[in-house]
Amino acid sequence: MDVPSNIPWQMDEEWNQVLLSLKAIDSKGKDRLLELFRIAKKIKNEFEIMSEPMEQLCSCTCIECEDICCARATIWFDFKDLLYIYFGTGQFPESQIKKVILKNQVRACHCFTKKGCTLPRTERPFVCTWYLCPAQKEYLSNYNPKLMHDFDQTLLNIKKLRNKIEDEFVCVSRHF
Repeated sequence: MDVPSNIPWQMDEEWNQVLLSLKAIDSKGKDRLLELFRIAKKIKNEFEIMSEPMEQLCSCTCIECEDICCARATIWFDFKDLLYIYFGTGQFPESQIKKVILKNQVRACHCFTKKGCTLPRTERPFVCTWYLCPAQKEYLSNYNPKLMHDFDQTLLNIKKLRNKIEDEFVCVSRHF
């Protein structure tokens, strides 16, 4: 059962319009979009660097969590996520993230399962990687402070690249 929300692009028509807009720009000038593809590839590389260590961290911390982020938080793809995913993976998410009510009456992200997220880390909204809960921060500070530092640096790189891809998209789209 879907739960009403203020998340953008929830309706299929709106979601499809975003995709059509990106496809229209993509089809009109691949040569003008090279920088977008280059930035998106860098973002993907940064996510790939974090992917396995994040999965290991989640397997140590999320399994015993009683306040699971995927259930508590309201998550969605923002415009920067969509730019990165479209130009970095050649894919477009099937739909916007939705909150659903599970059997136990808990509201959760529709990608959340007992085994974790159904989306690969490289295709999740950025907030799903960016947010480290207090338990994860404590775990890292106690057992692997270097990894915490590495995460911070990688996340900073991703944030800068996300801003850069949005700026580049705005510049490029003005010419169409």
